[in-house]
Amino acid sequence: MNVLVTGGAGLIGMSLRKTLAERGHMVTAIDVTDFGRADPGLDIMSINDDGALVDMFARRAFDAVIHCGAISGPMMARGDPMKIVEVNIEGTALLLDFSLRHRLRRFVLCSSISVYGNVGKAVITEDTPLRPTSVYAASKVAGEQLVQAFAAEYGLSGVSLRIGRVYGPYRRGSCHLAALIRDAAAGKSTEIPCDPEFLYHYVYVDDVVEAQIAALTADAFLFNAYNVGSGEALTMPQIAQIARTAIPGVNPKLVAGVDDVPDVQTVFDVSRIAADLAWRPQFDLSSGLKAHQIALRLTR
Repeated sequence: MNVLVTGGAGLIGMSLRKTLAERGHMVTAIDVTDFGRADPGLDIMSINDDGALVDMFARRAFDAVIHCGAISGPMMARGDPMKIVEVNIEGTALLLDFSLRHRLRRFVLCSSISVYGNVGKAVITEDTPLRPTSVYAASKVAGEQLVQAFAAEYGLSGVSLRIGRVYGPYRRGSCHLAALIRDAAAGKSTEIPCDPEFLYHYVYVDDVVEAQIAALTADAFLFNAYNVGSGEALTMPQIAQIARTAIPGVNPKLVAGVDDVPDVQTVFDVSRIAADLAWRPQFDLSSGLKAHQIALRLTR
């Protein structure tokens, strides 16, 4: 396929571009910056730039869009809700409109586990009510609803992936797992503020990419949204112990604190995507940390 990847300089986009190309797909990647990498495979442009999109869609004859480009978490653009609305909602609507007008075969949206909000002890399935607790999460709910509406009203084949906390190389936001690996390499300890009972749903970036490609290449969907995660729910003390075993030199120091995204989410069920799209996570936290360590060495 000829695929447009938005957010092509981000954590997911960088890995997705590489894997798509390796599997014979044509890839066009866009982002607002290359983060100083001098990336020759990236077109610098905004998903809100109507004129640039007109030119690009007219010239490239895309088959599909995998939409990773966004304000990427509730900790980003904090205090600027209208920026989140502009990029995450208006930008998604614009890309959907271009996809419809150019009769693309598939639109895959990167959504987030944050759409569920503060669920508590209930098992999170795709039928769990969406109760966002941040403007970021609300913007992801809005994006999903736009994808669903374009599918229902106009027949655009679109799907949303509700993704857990992604870790891996190229992540620029705060990440305890990346800090553990980098500090271990430098011979330093890593201080992590946390509630020792709080559960994290981490997923390695390579698993996310495989879920995106499964969604890209599926003949059809039984559902309009799928959860994507590792299947593990771990407290920070459990994460610290796994990290000590997986990465030599890791020295976490856990101190009292709260997470940047404090929604309580206990069990994140990923059985629907396994049944419908034959996707299953390949990385538990231990193997993901080892892969992350190797990837960080290669991307310095």
